[in-house]
Amino acid sequence: MIVVLNLFDIVSGKEKDYAAYLRRVQPILDRYGARVLLYGLTRMIYMGQCTQEYCGLIAYNSLADLRKLSHDPEFLQIRPLRDNSTTNYVLTAIEGFPSVPDAATFLENGGRDGQLRKP
Repeated sequence: MIVVLNLFDIVSGKEKDYAAYLRRVQPILDRYGARVLLYGLTRMIYMGQCTQEYCGLIAYNSLADLRKLSHDPEFLQIRPLRDNSTTNYVLTAIEGFPSVPDAATFLENGGRDGQLRKP
């Protein structure tokens, strides 16, 4: 499973544009088996400089599914609604470890796998 972390702000005056994107993107997410795990407002920053007001966590079965969605003609048609109504956007795809002990073992062995990929 891949989880995509979305952190962003909405441009003032563009709230309805972003709402239109949300309404139109759901059927596309469904088509690729993606699941919205969490979507909401940032309520507290415990550590760091993250200032984005909105957060979304979207699960995909694989990086391949994420890539397919990202190149889907219908998604490409609505993507400007998202891109033109948001700012300060961070989008990161995360592949989880099977367990916390597996993550510890990975780190004990140098913590690098050379698998960072560009879209």
